[in-house]
Amino acid sequence: METKDKIYNAAIAEINKKGYSNVSIEDITTAANVAKGTVYTHFESKEAVVLYTAMQADKVYQRAYEQVRHLAFLPMVTQFVRLSYLENEKRGKEIIKAMVSNYFSIPDYNFYNQDRYLLRYLNVIVEAGKAQGALDGRLPTSQYVNTLLSAIIGMEVLWCFDEQGLSLADMMEEAVHTAARGMMK
Repeated sequence: METKDKIYNAAIAEINKKGYSNVSIEDITTAANVAKGTVYTHFESKEAVVLYTAMQADKVYQRAYEQVRHLAFLPMVTQFVRLSYLENEKRGKEIIKAMVSNYFSIPDYNFYNQDRYLLRYLNVIVEAGKAQGALDGRLPTSQYVNTLLSAIIGMEVLWCFDEQGLSLADMMEEAVHTAARGMMK
């Protein structure tokens, strides 16, 4: 695991320095100071680094939810997103760009399927909002989740184009807060 983390951290640093499409496996091996075969033992391709980043994000969402699960709906959803994207932002803009650009190009992988922790926790948060009476219980949970997810994906994409140095967490919090307020009774 220590070697995998070393390779992953070197890959992220190289991607953030040069951009995803400009980084080769050789760049990663050099930065990690490991043999090419060692990289392939842990990551079969650069795309595998992107997928690993998505899996790491699941852990971030889990920790964020644990911190906010006791809150009322609006602060719960906005703080969940803020805490999550404070951590995700630390990985750097170029790896987020790589994730966004690979949403449709990695065969057989859906970054936003129901098994992912982001969707799981958004479902739980929406259900809590319904139970608290903040959201209309007659509307399907999926409708609310899709609205929140649209705001989240939109901010990920917009942040990738941002040249002003805006905070992804700030952008996310504002967008999700606005979306959630609009959903409330």
